[in-house]
Amino acid sequence: MDLRTVIVDDDAASARAIGSLFTALGFRVDLCTEPESAVALALNAGVDVVSLDLMMPPLDGYEVLALIRSHEHSRRAPNLPVIAITGSVTDDDRAHTIASGFAAHLGKPVTAGELRAALSSVVALRADHYRSRYTVDQDDIAERLDDLLARSGGSGSQVATGVALAMEQQGTQLLRQMLTCTYGGDFAAAAGAAGRLADAGRAIGASHFAALCAAFAAALGGPRSQVEQTAVLVRAELARVVYTLRERVLR
Repeated sequence: MDLRTVIVDDDAASARAIGSLFTALGFRVDLCTEPESAVALALNAGVDVVSLDLMMPPLDGYEVLALIRSHEHSRRAPNLPVIAITGSVTDDDRAHTIASGFAAHLGKPVTAGELRAALSSVVALRADHYRSRYTVDQDDIAERLDDLLARSGGSGSQVATGVALAMEQQGTQLLRQMLTCTYGGDFAAAAGAAGRLADAGRAIGASHFAALCAAFAAALGGPRSQVEQTAVLVRAELARVVYTLRERVLR
């Protein structure tokens, strides 16, 4: 294995401990104890995964992730898998983290077995399918946007921007609800939220996204790890759909 990771944790001892686990799994490791320096390190060529603590001054893990995603968007680069390794371990923390775009949520102190299992999501997100910023449904989405534009009479940029914003906000909210209900054992409510999110995807021509939402519903009641990995793929495809919508503004 020749993979590289950046470990971001403001506690040097914690960063070293996490780094040693990655090293044991065959990763080349860079340690970063200053979150404001993490973005530049994460965006270096050759980095395969980033590990972020959530509770760090002056930037928390969510803020660092948002900065990484912003730079990726500007560069038209595919999203880098980012995992959270944190002391914030409630189910609500897990739902928030995954819905925000993290590939996994691990509690401290993390074990080698937990890390190895979590990296299965990372492997999925490094597959060829996710090397493109665009969804595989970009042509269908473009056709659907053209239909919406013809009916609305508005400008193409306004229509695409509005649909992108609505999809991102609704998608994040519903995915968090899907996970929160799952962790609470309310599988019917989780499936209902997944169904609404799938409907939103189908309405704009995002059939692959809708299929992933259906896969989440089908996984309910199974191992939590499988449900979470499916949720991670839903979130990754949501980002690709939103990116595709926003890029229509520039055409």
